[in-house]
Amino acid sequence: MTSSRPALRLAACLLNVSEARKKDIVERIATAALYDKHGRMLPETTVLNIFSDYDYNRSVITIAATRDQLRIADEVATRVPGCSLFLFGYADNKEKKQLAEKRKSLGWFKKKTEININDLKVDVGAKPSIRYGITG
Repeated sequence: MTSSRPALRLAACLLNVSEARKKDIVERIATAALYDKHGRMLPETTVLNIFSDYDYNRSVITIAATRDQLRIADEVATRVPGCSLFLFGYADNKEKKQLAEKRKSLGWFKKKTEININDLKVDVGAKPSIRYGITG
């Protein structure tokens, strides 16, 4: 059976968030994927899964949406103050670096004492803070 409805071009996004212990913040980030900046629910957009690892204070939020609607970085930065977002893979329109490459270029694996936090350039959101904040 064929459908008269045009085919949707779906995309999936795995949003890695450096927060797991504050459930309300993780849920606010997931909710930001479902609504536009005017508070209207985006059609054909859903959060498929939220996995939180409390020991490592990390969450992964799996989002599915049409390709045109999957613009979560700006929404998260707007709805969750203090977020610092680093784009990688196809989300990073310029360099398309994989996650490990992006982290290496930022000095992610260095000791805290070796990183100058003021030199980090975020792609979207607030400058990161050594004391607190959320990175995605």
